[in-house]
Amino acid sequence: MVSDQTRGNKVFIDSSVLIAAAISPTGSARDLIKGSFRNKSKIVVSDLVLEETERNLTNKAPKALPTLQLFLEVLNPEVVSPSKSLVLKVSRVVDPKDAPIVAGAVSAKADYLVSFDRKHLLQHKQEIEANFKVKVVTPDEVVK
Repeated sequence: MVSDQTRGNKVFIDSSVLIAAAISPTGSARDLIKGSFRNKSKIVVSDLVLEETERNLTNKAPKALPTLQLFLEVLNPEVVSPSKSLVLKVSRVVDPKDAPIVAGAVSAKADYLVSFDRKHLLQHKQEIEANFKVKVVTPDEVVK
């Protein structure tokens, strides 16, 4: 069950979460997707997140593509495209490869950025939160 901390908030999810939710019928990523229907969270993604997710599922788990499509149809996420100037600003704080993801969350004015990316995003959560006012969490932290 998704905790009340995200109720009514904007929740930006990255490709690692979408991929995990599409592939596995259990786990915190799937619980987050299912729970967002109930707790009125607004799911947000970027065009890059959608591209990465579709590309990775096509290459590694094509049978999960229909599940992804179903999620997207039901969730009807807000899709953002952060500006190049915002991506550049964010790249001064995080790895330039990850800047478009953080910039997506910032551009959406998301309350949370949910990711499994411990190496790049979660390891820098304090800097991201301090500079961009978006809380970086794992699905496990959101799903209780």
